[in-house]
Amino acid sequence: MALSDFSGVIPPVMSAQIIQEATRQSAALSLGRRVPMGTKINNLPVPSVLPTASFVTAATGRKPYTEVGLRPETLTAEEVAAVIAIPDAMIEDSTLNLWGYARPLLSQAIAIAVDNAAFHGVGAPATWPAGGIWAAANSGAVIPPTLDPVETINTAMGAVEARGLNVSGHAADTGVRFTLRGVRDANGSLLLGTTQVDGYERPSIYGLPATYTQFATGAPGLNVADFVTGAWDNLVMGVRQDIRFLIDPSGVIASTDGQQVLVSGFQDNVTPMKVWARFACVIIKPVTPRTPGGAIPFAKTKLIGAVYPEAESAGSSRSSRK
Repeated sequence: MALSDFSGVIPPVMSAQIIQEATRQSAALSLGRRVPMGTKINNLPVPSVLPTASFVTAATGRKPYTEVGLRPETLTAEEVAAVIAIPDAMIEDSTLNLWGYARPLLSQAIAIAVDNAAFHGVGAPATWPAGGIWAAANSGAVIPPTLDPVETINTAMGAVEARGLNVSGHAADTGVRFTLRGVRDANGSLLLGTTQVDGYERPSIYGLPATYTQFATGAPGLNVADFVTGAWDNLVMGVRQDIRFLIDPSGVIASTDGQQVLVSGFQDNVTPMKVWARFACVIIKPVTPRTPGGAIPFAKTKLIGAVYPEAESAGSSRSSRK
């Protein structure tokens, strides 16, 4: 039977593994609220007006009137995909696990595309938030860094909490790990630990999960934020859990404009593999008693270089947090 006869038939276990790995690698999918979607477009009702109550002091005891309202937020599932080509020799070699080779590459590609779009709006569809989380956090402002990276994080958390929201986690560029990894208290104990999320051990800051990813921040600079904290339930990630794949040894991979053939499966002795899924994204600005007009759920700051300039040179010593 030809290999192409199995096109589009993916075992449920394999499908779950792809989703799981993409979720673990993507900061947006792991920290945000994941909502399964049965159709391309879903409406998510969110509060628009909070009711208020007051004591009844008049002699008649008439109860005060208040309002409550809902407004829709629209989730539109958009396709994200990746195509690779596997040499036929690898497919024919029974000692090689093809999925073990391809799955991490495909899940990483999906995770990076989702994070770039969700955090910065890079490559994002028009239905996703313009500029992503970075544009929404502090309306573009950056919490000023201090000489103490942990206190800088605390200040950013306080900016979210001051709007009436509870911080639930953090996301940072992978370079932030070096800045935070060696920070200790006056007794020499590490200040940062780990926590369990969905059965996996994850880094934590102030007891809340922290996810590190390769943000598309562009060229490094003193004013480029690399850390964001917030109430992540307000980042809603719609997931159409219909991840599919197609393996076709006669498939052709063309350039984006379709004018050039990059890979011919039949001619180049390779087997193209396509994986695609659909995700939606929306950022909610919830109404709170402190921010009745809608609270910005995120705050961002700068930790690499601006906190410890010497940290960017290998072999530099680190100071302890007193």
